[in-house]
Formats: sequence, C-alpha cells, structure tokens
Amino acid sequence: MTFQEAWDKAQAFHGCACPALAIGTRATAYILEQFELCGNGPYPVVCTAESFSCAIDAVQSLLGCTIGNGRLRVRSKGRMAFRFCDTRTDRSIYLALRPWLRARPGLTEKLLEMPLERLFLVARGDEAPEPSPNCILSSACPIRAPHPVLRVPDPPCDDLYIRDFDRDW
Repeated sequence: MTFQEAWDKAQAFHGCACPALAIGTRATAYILEQFELCGNGPYPVVCTAESFSCAIDAVQSLLGCTIGNGRLRVRSKGRMAFRFCDTRTDRSIYLALRPWLRARPGLTEKLLEMPLERLFLVARGDEAPEPSPNCILSSACPIRAPHPVLRVPDPPCDDLYIRDFDRDW
C-alpha cells in the first residue's frame, strides 16, 4: 500500500483530513514499513495509544487493531504517543510526537511531508505486548500467552520544546 492509499483509506474511515489523523497515518505507515507488513490486513500488531485522538482511527483503519479484538489499547496519558508490538517477533517500536507542535494553517500538509524523525521520537525494543483480558463471552478469542513487558521510561524533554525558534516552517 502506498502512503497516498493509506492516507485516503484513513480519511475515508475517519470522515475528514485533520492534523491528528495525519500523525496517526504517518505513524502507522512507518510501522507497516518497519515490520515489513504487506497485504490488506488485519496485521499481527498490538498498538497501545497514550491518548484518545483522531490518530487512533488511522491505526484502526490501516492495521485492523481495534479495542474489540484486543489489539488496540488506550492508556490515556495525555500525549500523542504509540507503542506498536509485532506479535510474530515481539519487536516493538515506540513513537512519541515531538512536543513543539501547534495548530496553524497548513499544518496537516506539513505533517504529511515532514521527515519522520523530525515528527516523532522513535525508540525500539524487543518485548511482547501485555496479554489481552480474557473474553468471557467467547472461547474462540485467540489470547497470546503472557510475556514479561519492560517498562520504557518517559522520553526525555526534546530541545525543540525549549528552543521554538529553530523550526524551518
């Protein structure tokens, strides 16, 4: 799937093009590439989002992670960050939006064009997702065996948050 196809699919699912959807689409497209996922999904990925936002619609529409299938978890910490775990390899990637972002005209387009490293703090790890709670209504729900999960510390304060003048737009 090309990035434009992913963006179009996310917009169709969400209903509009907004900055948070652009962030979620960029994050999800990066994960599809890094985990070498192809086809139409759903994919063997568990996502833990750290805020309720429109970005989650991109994750749902592009990866097939939903709260109902246990592969989307939201732990509201009030920041735009995601941990994606590939359940085939127990590899994980943590993406946290850099904190300098402010709403402004043309923001969605800038987010779609910006280099990913400028948009997100990226951390990699080898860990399994926490197991989903057992589904009491269906014994057919596949639940992964529990694995230990390492707690990753909060990302360090980005100097872009302090030095607002060095942005190139």
